[in-house]
Amino acid sequence: MTRFDEAATSSGNARYLAAKATVDDRALNRQVQAELCSLMPAGTPRLLEVGAGLGTMVARLLDLGAVVAGEYILLDADRQLLDGARRWLHDWAAAEGLRSDLLPDGLQVGDLRVRLVHAELGSYLENAHAAYADVLIANAVLDLVDVPTILPGLLRLLVPGGVYWFTINYDGESIFAPGHPYDDQIMQAYHRDMDERFRYGRPAGESRTGRRLFHHLRDAGVPPLAAGSSDWVVYPDLDGNYPADEAYFLLSILNTIRDALQEHQDWVEPAVLSEWLAVRGRQLAAGELIYIAHQLDFVGRSPG
Repeated sequence: MTRFDEAATSSGNARYLAAKATVDDRALNRQVQAELCSLMPAGTPRLLEVGAGLGTMVARLLDLGAVVAGEYILLDADRQLLDGARRWLHDWAAAEGLRSDLLPDGLQVGDLRVRLVHAELGSYLENAHAAYADVLIANAVLDLVDVPTILPGLLRLLVPGGVYWFTINYDGESIFAPGHPYDDQIMQAYHRDMDERFRYGRPAGESRTGRRLFHHLRDAGVPPLAAGSSDWVVYPDLDGNYPADEAYFLLSILNTIRDALQEHQDWVEPAVLSEWLAVRGRQLAAGELIYIAHQLDFVGRSPG
């Protein structure tokens, strides 16, 4: 989950993650995705997704035919979201005409066993019994952690020659249109909040994770085999309507910025923040607000 995801889902907000699904669908880089499919192990691989949220990536990979059998572990620190993932995937499978059986710790979708694991990532990495994986997935997660500290342990979860797919990594640019005189001030303060935040007693990400991942991955000995942009782009149609539930997605983005900057009134005056939010809220209600966030995707392989 990105910094936006973290705040929006702090109380188990499955609606936000469901609304974000269509935004991610458009954003995920197709070249990187194609490279992932070419690297995907045959047979019955074990996949591990950290910060898995609602489990929408399971559905994407099944839709692509990139995964048809094996075990898919969904790891998340939010038990409510995992419970929601179980229900969401069961409903999705039914809508797609796929056999789906609920199990005590997850569900079976066709020939794919989906297992839910409730754990905070740092604690999971410290657990000697953590499961090894053929494929490691982190979607909108790495900008929530201290990558130089977490990445080595994360990569140790991969079997030799295993594949990683790290997607939707925020890269320091959010654009709201039409422009507003306070945009730069608001976003500079929000990026500062991202750069200085702590979570679980540890540094928790940064605003330029995307570009810095190139170097972090090389330093870890696993340079990317493919990389590309995965920008969120949300805009209304000519009638002022947003696709699916994406108006709610945009409202969640605005609320996340509000909640973060209300804690830093010395960075942004309350009146400035209030005016900016009021204008953006009116534009959203009128179907005029456009939002773009720059992000990057990566795929690669651990040493064989």
